[in-house]
Amino acid sequence: MSEQKRVLDENAVATIIGPGTVVKGEVHSKGTVRVEGCVEGRVECEDTIVIQESGSVQADLIAGQIIISGTVEGNTFAHERLEITNQGKVIGNITAPRISIAEGVIFEGQCTMKPPGKAAAPDKKIESIKSGGKEPAKSEPVKAPVQAEKAAS
Repeated sequence: MSEQKRVLDENAVATIIGPGTVVKGEVHSKGTVRVEGCVEGRVECEDTIVIQESGSVQADLIAGQIIISGTVEGNTFAHERLEITNQGKVIGNITAPRISIAEGVIFEGQCTMKPPGKAAAPDKKIESIKSGGKEPAKSEPVKAPVQAEKAAS
C-alpha cells in the first residue's frame, strides 16, 4: 500500500491544559494534548494524549496513543498504543492494540486488545477514527468503579 504510516509523538505538544485549569466539555486536537489540570467531558486527539501525574480526567479519551500518569475516570480508546505508568490510576474500560501497564497501577475496568482496524471507536459519528469493528456497548464516561474481570485459571 502507498499509505504512509503516521508517527505519533508525545513530545510534539500542541495543546497544554495547565495545572489549576479546568476544562468542561469536549476537546478536539490534531496534535498532542498534555493534561496537567482537570478535564471533564471528552478528549479526542489524532496524535497523543498525555495525562501528567497532576492531571485528573473525568472523560472518555480517544487518540492514536494515550499515556496515563495521572487519574482517569472514563473509557480510553487508543488506535495504536495505551500506556499506564506506575503513578497512573484508571477507572474505566481500556481498548488498544498494544497496552503497557506498569507495576503498581490502579486499574478497575475491562481491557480489550484487538489488532489495529478491528476495534471500533466508541462513537460512530467520529469520521476520522471510524473502523470496521463493532461498536462497544457503552461509550459514556464511567460514573462508578467497575469490577475487573478475573482471568480464568
